[in-house]
Amino acid sequence: MSRAAPYTNRMDDAFLAQLRCPIDPEREATLTRDEQQLVCSGCSVHFAIKQGLPILVPDEAELPDGMREVSQLPCQRRANRRKNAN
Repeated sequence: MSRAAPYTNRMDDAFLAQLRCPIDPEREATLTRDEQQLVCSGCSVHFAIKQGLPILVPDEAELPDGMREVSQLPCQRRANRRKNAN
């Protein structure tokens, strides 16, 4: 009879290395762990970690200070500039 592995609140580093910011249109920005949240390397958006799982829902993300909406983020502005240049 096999037993389930004990519950852990820590994310595996290999799993974390695969994650990318869901707000970044290019999906290049990595996420780093900071206590009970993940932080985007590109724009500093914060995503909560609940029961050991990252909540990568853009509408639930915490925007950096001074930002009121997602369209103000650097990755979004770059994507809009590229789109308008074409």
